[in-house]
Amino acid sequence: MASRPHSLAVMEARPVPHCPPSLLARIEIHNHVVHRVRHFLREHGYVEIPVPELTPATGSCEVVDSMFSMDYFGTLAFPRQTGQLYLEEVVARGIDAVYCEGESLRKERKVDARHLTEFKLIEIEKKDMSLEELCDFQEALLKDVVFALTADEIGEHNVERLATMGDSDHPRMTYREALGILNQRGFALRFGEDLGHREEAALVDYAGDLPVHITHFPEELKFFNMKIDRTDPTVVECVDYILPLSGETFGGSLREPDVDILRRRLHTGTMYGHLMNRAAEFARLRRLADPDGSGEQPLEELTIRYQRGIEAAFESYLILFAEVPTERAGFGLGVARLLQYVMGQESIKDSVVFPMDRTQFGGLSQTVIV
Repeated sequence: MASRPHSLAVMEARPVPHCPPSLLARIEIHNHVVHRVRHFLREHGYVEIPVPELTPATGSCEVVDSMFSMDYFGTLAFPRQTGQLYLEEVVARGIDAVYCEGESLRKERKVDARHLTEFKLIEIEKKDMSLEELCDFQEALLKDVVFALTADEIGEHNVERLATMGDSDHPRMTYREALGILNQRGFALRFGEDLGHREEAALVDYAGDLPVHITHFPEELKFFNMKIDRTDPTVVECVDYILPLSGETFGGSLREPDVDILRRRLHTGTMYGHLMNRAAEFARLRRLADPDGSGEQPLEELTIRYQRGIEAAFESYLILFAEVPTERAGFGLGVARLLQYVMGQESIKDSVVFPMDRTQFGGLSQTVIV
């Protein structure tokens, strides 16, 4: 997809971080933002879907293993990171536009200004939506939220800062175009490398402190069900919506309609390997915890049992779309990063009520990991 022409004039004054809002202000801004997102979605015909918080297999597109897991009455279960697969199922069964919200739990080792181990995630899924329409929709949602906030809530300085964003078209570029821009600015990135905070900040700066849609990432970097671009099979039809200060805040894509491609990408992807390793580790721990019970079953058989449970969860998803081929698309919105952006805070921890990272339990070190 070619990028659209946009004005990339740099703003005369960059935002200056201010003191964190009070506890009451954070609560009120959080509630207003979430209420506005819900209102926007319902106004556009989206139906809220209650999805399970515990799943037999959760989605995770990170290269590292970021999943929490637990013993659920003797079997392996995961607190969900995403409700996307459930939303897709509902769309395939006939409800064309849906959303869900809940806490996304990530086994995130980084302790910095952008990452949390728990945050509210609002996700949408819609039938027959193009990538351009997906970008348009998330941009319209962002602007709707921003225009609803007042100076009494976020301060006059933030209202003025966000006004430029609300009145502008947001630049769109492909991953390859982003690499070209970054490498002209002193980076040395090769195709296939992910974009981190420094790279995202540089692209926002290039765009004049406007949010930026970055599309068509390499397929190996993204979730197994993102649609392979039929004109360039090395990339998927996806978009990361990068906001100033907070970085990637929306992540979305078209979903792959070809079940054979879905199955191949699932079984060769990093996420699937992490899940299989978790099943093997869970079997080993079950043997150690109950040598007279589960220990009667050989470790290899116990491992296969738990791995098959994970496989069965994905197989039901694959069978559904083999029976009901469905073009669909959606995104996930990280609410904490959206709050960080609208409040103009350098740290995500100054934007939520109870910031959770791995230092919150057991008196662990507060050392910041960059």
